[in-house]
Amino acid sequence: MSNSAKHHYVPKAILRNFRVQGDSVLYATREKPKPTLRNIDSIFRRIRYNSVQKKDGSHDDTVERFFAEELDNYIPDWVTQFSAVKSAGSIKFQKTASRGRFIQFFYNHMKRTPDFIEPIAASVAEEVFARDLVNEFEAKNGPMTQEGINLLEDEAFRARTLANVRVTNFSQQSEKIMSTLANLRIVVAVPSNLKKTFVVGSQPVARFEDYPFQPLGEKGVELWTSLAPKLAVGFVASRLEDGPISLNDLAVRKLNIAFARNSRAIASTSGKLILSLATSEW
Repeated sequence: MSNSAKHHYVPKAILRNFRVQGDSVLYATREKPKPTLRNIDSIFRRIRYNSVQKKDGSHDDTVERFFAEELDNYIPDWVTQFSAVKSAGSIKFQKTASRGRFIQFFYNHMKRTPDFIEPIAASVAEEVFARDLVNEFEAKNGPMTQEGINLLEDEAFRARTLANVRVTNFSQQSEKIMSTLANLRIVVAVPSNLKKTFVVGSQPVARFEDYPFQPLGEKGVELWTSLAPKLAVGFVASRLEDGPISLNDLAVRKLNIAFARNSRAIASTSGKLILSLATSEW
């Protein structure tokens, strides 16, 4: 769980699975690609990232508490269930750590990271604040006071407004996408080579498609995330046999490349793997 100030967009419950020493993982960023040991509490996080800041300066962390209490808490149970697929023959979801709850977690896992949302927010900000907002507002609502004009043009006010809008929109989940995910098959993948492992990225969900802009739900479109060094979970449209998929070295590399290419930071149990990905993708 997160406390109300430290918001981990890659949950600590996942990062714990990548620990190599105490509570530390091997970690690298595009700016500092040499892997170093970092405590999991200090990475993949922003302070009050999913809080709404009120006019009085206080913060409403309802969204982040929902993640921590209703979703992230069940990650260890899901990892246990997915890891048992080989012996169980299929995924046996528990009543509390249900399939529906995992779908909700996965949906938010895609959108939760700054790597995903900040380019969108920047584009929206550029479009909205490039307009003549004062004239537009006055045309609809009448003359503004100078205080109101100054506020609208204040950079801190704009940043706070955009952040609050981002959090509010984030809390509104797309029923269409959730429904599509519910109709896809959840599959578990493990490396066939015991020496190979997955990384976890700051943009933790990778999308694969046969053709550009192919809609989610069609065959050939897959979404994958890593939950542990030797455990990846995907949503696929094709019908596969029950049991885990065994990925060869090339497939594991393809998945790791996808995680690294779209991420500003990655963590792993292997420094050699991080350096290899940083060299090829950053």
